Amino acid sequence: MIEILQATASPWQLGWCALVIVAAYTLRGATGFGAGVVAIPLLVLALPLHVVIPVITTLGILASFGQTVREFRHVDWRGVRGLLLPTLVGAGAGLWLFQRLHPEMLRGALALFIIGYALWNLAPGRIELRAPRVWLAPVAGASGGLVSTLFGGMAGPMFVVYLNALRLDKTRFRATISAILFLLALLRAGGYGSLGFYDAKALTLLVALVPVMVLGMVFGERVHHGLDEHLFKRIVAALLVACGVALLLK
Repeated sequence: MIEILQATASPWQLGWCALVIVAAYTLRGATGFGAGVVAIPLLVLALPLHVVIPVITTLGILASFGQTVREFRHVDWRGVRGLLLPTLVGAGAGLWLFQRLHPEMLRGALALFIIGYALWNLAPGRIELRAPRVWLAPVAGASGGLVSTLFGGMAGPMFVVYLNALRLDKTRFRATISAILFLLALLRAGGYGSLGFYDAKALTLLVALVPVMVLGMVFGERVHHGLDEHLFKRIVAALLVACGVALLLK
């Protein structure tokens, strides 16, 4: 295992990966999403994308599973059910496109949407959605499944738009988005596995980074319990801006 790890990444690359994973999963532990947005663009600076994608996908499964089991009673299953079918459709389309297209135009359009929504969310005196629109779950599910499969993650903002419309408090919000991302990551992992992305290098790096991910999640839990509702919403909006910038620069 040590020989495979050394062949996968140099010591400085492993150190960089550890720092990125701690930061990304501290955010994930505090808010329920955002790890992929931080981790994927930064990890790609040191490792090939075909290694980064299965590692982040599987770390996301582990993180979401823990949060979902621990906070199962807080999950808004009505919101989850509305996303299931459109997310399956979007993920299937994303897996097909993943092998055939370069998604620069889609990524740029998504980034502009995310930044615009986040700035609107932060604007004083804005009018909030009082209830989910009929079209909101299909659009969020299909686009989230598509984006997540194409980019190896980064679909959190699509589901944030939908969950904000449900007006959940911070605990139910975090539990529900963790459940959504867990189910989506399972679907993506099956798709990536069918394409042969889970080779020995990816699996060895994954084993090495799991303890680092757990450390970040523990830090995030401490941050989450100290948040008030207003600050939490501002952090979510700030993460959305970071999502858009990361996608523009990726």
